[in-house]
Amino acid sequence: GSLVYESKRAVDEYLHFHYAPREHALPFKFGPAEALDFPARMAAVAAKHSREDRRTVAYDVGCAVGRGTFEMTKTFDRVVGVDFSHAFVEAASTLRDRGAMEYEAIEQAALRSTLTARIPEGARPERVEFRQGDACNLGDIGLVDCITAVNLLCRLPEPRAFLQTAIDVIRPGGILVMVSPYSWLEEYTPAEKWLGGRLGSDGKPVQSHAVVAEMLGQAFDLEARSDEAFLLREHARKFQWGVSDCTVWRKR
Repeated sequence: GSLVYESKRAVDEYLHFHYAPREHALPFKFGPAEALDFPARMAAVAAKHSREDRRTVAYDVGCAVGRGTFEMTKTFDRVVGVDFSHAFVEAASTLRDRGAMEYEAIEQAALRSTLTARIPEGARPERVEFRQGDACNLGDIGLVDCITAVNLLCRLPEPRAFLQTAIDVIRPGGILVMVSPYSWLEEYTPAEKWLGGRLGSDGKPVQSHAVVAEMLGQAFDLEARSDEAFLLREHARKFQWGVSDCTVWRKR
């Protein structure tokens, strides 16, 4: 389950996922180049849809090693990145404090290369706070203008609890950027807690978007929906390519 995200290998893989230069993120003349810079692209979705009068406080929940959080400081006055992984939060905090940090990328078997992750140009690290925390129990965070949840929902033990928090804390006119490939697995989420991805009581398939929309529709309007690709490198010749369902919800 979530312990996998505490390992050095996971930290290195996610630092590469978030910060690697394009020529190293995809070191071939072919391949899914449109899948690169995924955290930055999702932060740009939040920037595009945020209202100018709703840019005071944003939360990047499931921030991992922080690229999206830093990108959001270009738009929002204060951005809090939250992740369950202590190791991810430690790496993100180190980047905030130092501006850069080294990590290793697997090339082949025991062969490694050393790269440097750097805060993105134009980011405002003084606006960032990183916290270790539970997306299903964020505590009293007050009212916020934006929540981004990028590839988070299907890794939560209580996904409905997180969605309810979003309903409760986002100000009217604020947005929730919900991005998920809906990769439900029992090692992260008990099967009875999955939002869709199974047959309903009538024997018909229930899609995750429909379940999410039914719950969020109580308080939000669906403003935009798109398919967004991502590329996670395991080593120089093996990559995980995925496509997340990206939805933008505006609070009524």
